[in-house]
Formats: sequence, structure tokens, C-alpha cells
Amino acid sequence: MTPEELFQAKKAAKKAARRNKEEEEGKLNITSLMDIVSIIVVYLLKSYGADPVVIMPTAGQKIPMSKADSPIQDGIPVYISKRAITFNSKKVVQIDENGDIDPASLQNHLIGPLYDAMAEEADKAKQMATNQGKEEWSGRIILVGDQTLKFSTLVDVMYTAGRAEFREYAFCVIQNQ
Repeated sequence: MTPEELFQAKKAAKKAARRNKEEEEGKLNITSLMDIVSIIVVYLLKSYGADPVVIMPTAGQKIPMSKADSPIQDGIPVYISKRAITFNSKKVVQIDENGDIDPASLQNHLIGPLYDAMAEEADKAKQMATNQGKEEWSGRIILVGDQTLKFSTLVDVMYTAGRAEFREYAFCVIQNQ
């Protein structure tokens, strides 16, 4: 036999041996996969919990620009657009085309429907703070106003918030470099 024939015979024998052999069942080791998944879940939870405040401006609202560089702190957002005041995702008060609050809702700088919604939210937040064993409720709101907002409207909203026991105010602005 020539070396070429010998090589072909050996190759055919190996092929026949493989055909007669039972297939091995593959086993999946999921320990490594579970480690990777748990690391991803922890990372996502950590990054989600890192930014407690998400501000979503209402349609047509233009947030003012500022050179302020301090990060926004946790609080309850109050959206003041050209047409309405929104608190807790509910449109509370209408604003007319001149930028003034509806006179039926306003009495001595106190905006009635906004006060009612804020006082109810303040009571809930105080109750939650007490149940969680915290010493004191922060009472912070984030004012998300339109850049064309009248100062008198802003004063009325801040006065109403103060009457509803919200003591700290933060203004939402877009950082201008």
C-alpha cells in the first residue's frame, strides 16, 4: 500500500467510527450566565435609582436656560406652562392667553384647586415619612415653568405651595454651557 492509500484507509476508518458512535448530549452550564444576568440587573437597578427626579415638560413648554450647575434634588414637580398648571400629572388650573390664572380659581394669591391638590399630597407625604420613621418631611417642590411665564403667576404658585406646607423650592432650568 502506498502512503496515500494508507492515509485514505485510515480516514475512512475514522469516518466509520464516528458514524457508529452515539451522539453526546451537550450540557449547558448556566452558572456563568446567571452571574452575568445578576450583574446586569444590579447595574440597571443602581443606575435607575441614581436619578430620582425625571422631569417631562408638557407639550409646548420651553424650560429657561441657566448657567447653574447644581443637580436637581428630589421633589414633587409642578408644571407651569403657557396654558395650564399641572400637579401630579393632573391639569389643575387653566391659564388664559395673557398668561393670567383663571380668576375663579384665584383669591388673594391663593390658587384654590392647586392648594387642595398640594395639601392632599403633603398629607400623604407626611404620613409616609412618619410610617418610614423619618424625622421630618422635606416639603420640596420643583417648579418647572415656561420661559415666558409671568412673574405674578409664579408668585401665586409659590404662595399657594407655601400655604400647603411646601417650604423648599427648586427651579428647573436647562444648563447653558
